[in-house]
Amino acid sequence: MEGNAMALDMAKMGALVSVIARDLDDIPDLPDYKVPKPGVYKLLVQKVEQREINKKTALVVEYSVVDIIQVNETTDENDPNVIPGNMFSEAFWFNDQERIENTLSVLKKKYSGLAEACGTKNLLDILNKMEGMQVRAIVTNRLDPDGKQDEHGKVRIYASTREMVPAV
Repeated sequence: MEGNAMALDMAKMGALVSVIARDLDDIPDLPDYKVPKPGVYKLLVQKVEQREINKKTALVVEYSVVDIIQVNETTDENDPNVIPGNMFSEAFWFNDQERIENTLSVLKKKYSGLAEACGTKNLLDILNKMEGMQVRAIVTNRLDPDGKQDEHGKVRIYASTREMVPAV
């Protein structure tokens, strides 16, 4: 045997053998989580859920890119940045009692363009109904306010959506 001198004892794998005995080409790729460059995108709302992030309560909305309508920056073919299927998310914080009304106002502004398509003006109902919906949105970028850095030593960049409406 070349490479690994010891053969993997299949008995150690137990019931997983039937699950993992697959060709790598038959296993779907994971989507990349990348912040889209500023522009207009067609997005799929993948998930809307409450999470605890760094011991803070947040509402998190996950999106996947369906189509790139317009990128506001010059594109570099060596850095495609975002391609259809890539994902990103937004978090809305509910940990500070004094800022909850502000957070609700942000959500209202961001998602009110979906109210008619959802058949309601109730924010909770809109959030529930928009999961699985394709939307058109302007995506902007913002730097981490605390200067936190990514794995490359650069200040983290986050995506923010606005002017969200149902996609046609």
